[in-house]
Amino acid sequence: MVSLNPNGFYNLRFRFRKVGNLQFVSHLDLVRTFSKIAVRTKLPLWFTEGFNPKPKLVFSPPLSIGVESETEFLDVRLTQYVDPETALAAMNQNVTEEMRFFDAYYAETKLSDIAFISYEIRIQTAGVSEELAKKCQETLLADTVLAVKKGKDGEDKTVDIRPGIHSLTVEEKDGALLLYATLSSDSSSFLNPDLLIRVLKEKCNVFAKDDPTEEFLSVKRIAMLDKDMKDFR
Repeated sequence: MVSLNPNGFYNLRFRFRKVGNLQFVSHLDLVRTFSKIAVRTKLPLWFTEGFNPKPKLVFSPPLSIGVESETEFLDVRLTQYVDPETALAAMNQNVTEEMRFFDAYYAETKLSDIAFISYEIRIQTAGVSEELAKKCQETLLADTVLAVKKGKDGEDKTVDIRPGIHSLTVEEKDGALLLYATLSSDSSSFLNPDLLIRVLKEKCNVFAKDDPTEEFLSVKRIAMLDKDMKDFR
């Protein structure tokens, strides 16, 4: 039995993907797009108050531009109970195949409970070999992995990102480096996979060519996990 939230709404969660050309759509544009999509579904949406009411939407951690994902989450507040399958069909009528919704259910957890995110990273670069893959893995799994990132004050800071790497493997496959990494997504220790690439570029001579057209990088989210390393729901 689905219960009404004490604040007077039902929390319906959707799982969707964002791939292909949509990887170049910013999170802010995604929020605007989904606000319009939600209205088109004719679902009994719960709107914010004020001069410019909007449907209340809550997203899982934002994707960087250029990153694809097979697992994203969206919480939508409803004023009335709606069968999840009916809501799922309504959402899919308003999106393309590159942003397909796969699941819908009434959630009791919070999206802030997402503790880890798994990524698949493919790197096409000069000198790919089993030896380079081994060096990259050893570099990222060293006791200390220093990387430069911007702090909240906008200043560059050198930080140890190793605590944010839960697990990682690197292998050579089909002439490229293939990384599988599970990284912290806790709000206090979120680790962007961009920092892994930055370390490999500095320490392992990855992406060293002057001609960027000869090298290639793809990053895809493949799973979100809770603190017990189970698939997030």
